[in-house]
Amino acid sequence: MKKNIVFIPYIKREDVAVGNGQGKARWDSGYDYGIASWKSWCKKHDCELFIMDQPMVPESEMLITWQRWNVLNILEHNEIEYDQVLVVDADSLVHPDCPNFFKLTDHKFSSQLNDGCYEWVNRAINGYSKAFFNKEFCIRASEFFQAGFVIVNKKHKQFLDDVISFYWDNKQSIIDSYKRLVVGTDIALLNCLRKEMGMELNILPKDYSIMDVSRKNHLHYQPCWWADDLTNLYNSGWIYQYTSIPESPMGRDRKYWMKRMYEELYEG
Repeated sequence: MKKNIVFIPYIKREDVAVGNGQGKARWDSGYDYGIASWKSWCKKHDCELFIMDQPMVPESEMLITWQRWNVLNILEHNEIEYDQVLVVDADSLVHPDCPNFFKLTDHKFSSQLNDGCYEWVNRAINGYSKAFFNKEFCIRASEFFQAGFVIVNKKHKQFLDDVISFYWDNKQSIIDSYKRLVVGTDIALLNCLRKEMGMELNILPKDYSIMDVSRKNHLHYQPCWWADDLTNLYNSGWIYQYTSIPESPMGRDRKYWMKRMYEELYEG
C-alpha cells in the first residue's frame, strides 16, 4: 500500500553564502527538533519521513528552495512509492496531537494561506508579476499560499516539472531578483505560476500553518519574542512555522523556541 510522505529539505552545512547571499543555514539552527517532531508524527499516522539531505545541483545554480520542487522526481528516483506528499520546511514543528491533514486535501494541490505581513506579500506579488508576467498583480494577496507547507501527488507532477523548467529558462533573472526585489526566493514566483498555469488551490484550515507569530504576539516589541508561557501558542494551531523571528538580546532565537517547544510537547 502506498504511504503518504513528509518530505523535508535539510542540507546540513556551515553558514556560507549561496545564491547571491540567499539560502544561508546552519546545522544547529533548531531544525533537528522540528525533524524529530515530524518523525514522531509520521510514526503515529503510518507515514514515511524523507529528508532531502543533498542538493541535486550546486546552490549557486539553484537554491534548495527551488530544488525541493523536484520532490516527486526525487522520490521516484529513490524508488519510493507514495500517495500524497507534504513538502514542509525544516524550521517547522508539529504538535503530537495534530490530526492527519492528508485526509483534508481531496487529493488536490493543498496549502495554507500566507498569514504574514501583507505589505511584504503584495510587494512580492507585484515585483514578480511585473518582472516575469508583464502584469501588476498575477494574484490577489488573499490567495497567496505559503511555500513551506504544500501537499502534492502524482496529479501535480506536470505542474512541478513546468515550475522547474520555468526556473531553468529564467535562471539568471531569477537569481538576480533575490537582491533586487528582496522578497524571498521561490514563494512569489511559485504563487504566480500556480495561477498562470491554472493549478487549483485547496486551502487547508489555518491550524495547519501557524507562521510569523513574532508579529502576532502583543509582546512583540519586547526581546522575549513570545510570553514565557507557551500555552497560547499551543492553542493557536497544530503546526508552527518558525519564520521571521528577529534577533534577541536574550538569546531567544529560532533554535531556542524550537528546542523549548519540542521539549515541552514531547518530553514534558
